[in-house]
Amino acid sequence: MIGKSTFMNELSSALLRRQSPSPLRLMPFSLTFPPIRTSAKHGGGSAKNSGDSAGRRLGVKRSENQYVNAGEILIRQRGTKFHPGDNAKLGRDFTIFATVSGYVKFFQKQISLRRTRKYVGIVFDRQTSLPRPEEEPTIRRVNKFIVPEVSSAAASS
Repeated sequence: MIGKSTFMNELSSALLRRQSPSPLRLMPFSLTFPPIRTSAKHGGGSAKNSGDSAGRRLGVKRSENQYVNAGEILIRQRGTKFHPGDNAKLGRDFTIFATVSGYVKFFQKQISLRRTRKYVGIVFDRQTSLPRPEEEPTIRRVNKFIVPEVSSAAASS
């Protein structure tokens, strides 16, 4: 059995020898080769980008005015899309959780001229709204009020 390249070389040289060297014959020369059988299917190669992982179940877990217990997860997120407000804390994977039992409240605060931030906090009764004014005392669970300190310059005047 002869190889494919050897067969082509012999065939083309034989056809060229048959052609007469006379200048009157100017017909185009064409080669016809026998059909070569190729594969009907592609080879099973390895897939580069086929490994997909399961979803991480991120998002808001508790809605506005919903009662939660201390330690319950309010929001699972990547990065700080939401920030912790009153009675809420941020975990090391950016999970926001409740530190006391109460009702969930969402609010926004202006942090600069063009930027606002979204916050989530916990209040003790459903009618309380957030954000509370800065001069208003912080309400704690045992009906104690924590009054913000007044600076000595403001107190003397």
